[in-house]
Amino acid sequence: MKRHFIVIFASIIIILQSNMVYASDSPGSDRDSISKVSFSINADLVSRFIWRGQAINLSPNIQPYASVTYKNLTLGAWGSYAFSQPYAEVDLCLSYSAGPVTLSVVDYFNEDETNLSSSDYFKFSDSETTNTSHAVEGQIIFTGPESFPFSLSLATFFYGNDKNADNNNCFSTYLELGYKHSLGENELSYFLGGTGAEGFYAEKAAIVNVGFKASRELEFSEKVLVPVAASLILNPEAQDIFFVFSLTF
Repeated sequence: MKRHFIVIFASIIIILQSNMVYASDSPGSDRDSISKVSFSINADLVSRFIWRGQAINLSPNIQPYASVTYKNLTLGAWGSYAFSQPYAEVDLCLSYSAGPVTLSVVDYFNEDETNLSSSDYFKFSDSETTNTSHAVEGQIIFTGPESFPFSLSLATFFYGNDKNADNNNCFSTYLELGYKHSLGENELSYFLGGTGAEGFYAEKAAIVNVGFKASRELEFSEKVLVPVAASLILNPEAQDIFFVFSLTF
């Protein structure tokens, strides 16, 4: 029954084709101003939820995303919901891009769907006795030119439930180097990520995320192109390996 639900759900998404960009048709200067605003929405269906080498959820997840962009500023919302387990995550992100550099602040929020009252979304206060369910992270990403398409990203949790045993902030930090290129109709991406100290990712400085991702578009009809991807992910520190398949709608 569960497999039938997944197939039906994916089919509906394919039919709807949720990739959309809206622009205003208003006349005059208002049109020029509003036409700089774009809105996009899509969703990923992943065989399991692996993030920065960490096994967040090992069942299939649906991961919707929506964003609105004005000039160099983007406000986005992203979520992840498991099919067979009560896992739920909703993240909000504010990003500003200037040339090859993107600065972001991300608010991660997880809740237990078996007991929604246990997680108060509007509780941001943090103390020694009670912790918020939020984790707030700052990111900086540098993207290289088309002639050398590499990326370098640095992310640090600076507020929220990223705590150690003494209830102090860990300031868990993740650094990743990436590179991508095209091979025929496929795009290949390689990544190497690690952390510099004990925290969320490992108990010490370690390499936690190594692998590659192969992406391409599957053509179901002249009007329906569905991006698919397969990722091979290795976490040397945890001695784990994952192979993840995803569809984007």
